[in-house]
Amino acid sequence: MAVVPSSTNLNDWDYWDYRRRLWRDMDLVDWDLPYWKRLARFNSSPDLSRVIVGKDGFEANVDVHPFKPYEIQVKTVGDTVVVEAKHDKRRDGDNYVGRHIVKRFVLPRGFYPNDVRSELTSDGILTIKCPPPAQVERSVYVRQVGLPYLSIKN
Repeated sequence: MAVVPSSTNLNDWDYWDYRRRLWRDMDLVDWDLPYWKRLARFNSSPDLSRVIVGKDGFEANVDVHPFKPYEIQVKTVGDTVVVEAKHDKRRDGDNYVGRHIVKRFVLPRGFYPNDVRSELTSDGILTIKCPPPAQVERSVYVRQVGLPYLSIKN
């Protein structure tokens, strides 16, 4: 059972208006904080990377559009794929801008790091692919024993 304010003076619309005002005012709670703490609430560069593991294998997409192809490096360390993109400080108007990102993806069990391939699209999306491990079929030798099963069981 929900707790609802009860008053003979409130109708249903007043209750919903109260809830709307409450949520609106909660957004203003941190405005008395210094500006650097308020900015922490807003993510100016959301992580656009995406990982898919399916029947087609492993696939990871990373947005590296601010970087040129020669500034991007993809390498494997053990069962981990490491994507590193870096460009040194360069002049951007009145400022100097330098960027450096590092992303690590762990390959699922059974995937081979030597099979990892990467592609860069014209809009700056780096796609890392690794095919699924091959299903190995093998024959199992059938050995015939001298005693029948029923005599072994008793």
